[in-house]
Amino acid sequence: MRLIEYIPIGKQNKETREVLMNKANLTQRQFRKELAILRNKYIIINDNGYYLPANKEEIQEFIQKQNERYCEIKKTIDLACREMKELNE
Repeated sequence: MRLIEYIPIGKQNKETREVLMNKANLTQRQFRKELAILRNKYIIINDNGYYLPANKEEIQEFIQKQNERYCEIKKTIDLACREMKELNE
């Protein structure tokens, strides 16, 4: 994985997708594919730029944001399930 070599450590060093694609010489498709594979091994944060967490605080912030996203998605899924149940009755 050559992409991991270019993902900086720390929020203050984050790089945009375009910069990382250029540095790693990847197309958009290759970038997405490599990123998906890397995310199974590394915590790669995207907050208007990609980076690896430098400390516990950055990991905690990531967990909080992901949990908030999860809760919003869960609400939508629950609503859809209720709608399906009503349609099946």
